[in-house]
Amino acid sequence: MRPTLPSPRVAIFAVAILAGCAHRDPVPTGPPPPALPANDVPALGTMDAECEGLVKALEAYRTCPNLEDLDVQDLDAWIERAQRDFAASRKANPEPNAQGAIAEACHKATDSVSAAHERCAAGPRPKVD
Repeated sequence: MRPTLPSPRVAIFAVAILAGCAHRDPVPTGPPPPALPANDVPALGTMDAECEGLVKALEAYRTCPNLEDLDVQDLDAWIERAQRDFAASRKANPEPNAQGAIAEACHKATDSVSAAHERCAAGPRPKVD
């Protein structure tokens, strides 16, 4: 069976599209912008200190008067889970690199929970129908 070629109209259309897309005037560019500064590395404490800080931040967030009952129940579960997980990690005694990674994760989570607490203190969530 011999191969079929596209019809002349399709071939002309394809050539016109390719020819139209192939030519572009170069865009004048200026000097490159300055490099962005690196993020500051937070001063991390030990794994125990950072993770205890997370539990304390969760407990502080739980006291927000604008939380709904379901949110408080969720936070109670998060606090209990965090305490169990941190106790297990202390018992496992991970290597120093792993402890550093855990401390960094707890520090980031603490910052996130603190920001959520600030938002909660600003007022209740809008009601969604």
